[in-house]
Amino acid sequence: MNFIRLVIIGAIALTIVYLSVAWYCRSVRRERLENEWDAENPGGSVDVRQKVVEDGVKEFRSSLTYRALLLIYVVPVILVAIAWYATN
Repeated sequence: MNFIRLVIIGAIALTIVYLSVAWYCRSVRRERLENEWDAENPGGSVDVRQKVVEDGVKEFRSSLTYRALLLIYVVPVILVAIAWYATN
């Protein structure tokens, strides 16, 4: 029963951490894309700027950097498994 409780609480905690880090990474990427657009196209169209930024964020979501965030789930599970194996 304690193991199931550990798994459930761990999954909830890791999901909260994952969503927070993913949101932060997307917002940093969006800000960088907006700043690049503003620097390259002063006084440019707002519609085009929004389209370019959205395309950049979609491209970022399929990048290896964004997918590496899944290690937030993998690393703690491996560490708990190692600790469990070492103590037993």
